[in-house]
Amino acid sequence: MSRLNEKIMDLKTQREELKVDLSRARKGKPPLKDREGKTKRNLSSEALEKKIAQIDSKIEKMELDKKIKEDLKTVALGTSKINYLDPRITVAWCKRHEVPIEKIFNKSLLAKFTWAMDVDPSFRF
Repeated sequence: MSRLNEKIMDLKTQREELKVDLSRARKGKPPLKDREGKTKRNLSSEALEKKIAQIDSKIEKMELDKKIKEDLKTVALGTSKINYLDPRITVAWCKRHEVPIEKIFNKSLLAKFTWAMDVDPSFRF
């Protein structure tokens, strides 16, 4: 999680630097030097705006990934399905709604629950 936060912060600092370069480009001034003291390439304002938009989309994606990762921390995604649900219920639901069983159960569970695969779609527990 901290690596993701660091990447987001790096992208935000890059965005701020590009905004400064964009304002200087609009005024007709050359860009400032980068962190190492080297001169930056003199890009047009359109190219800088495009780069800023790309970085903004990357930041949004990373923020969304961070939120999803945070939300899923407390959820054990497969445990309940394996331990608490009767596989015949799941198989009947899949057949009723025409969902491939392979989307619900992985290969090892399909082999483990072969006895439940021949249940009819109207099965009720």
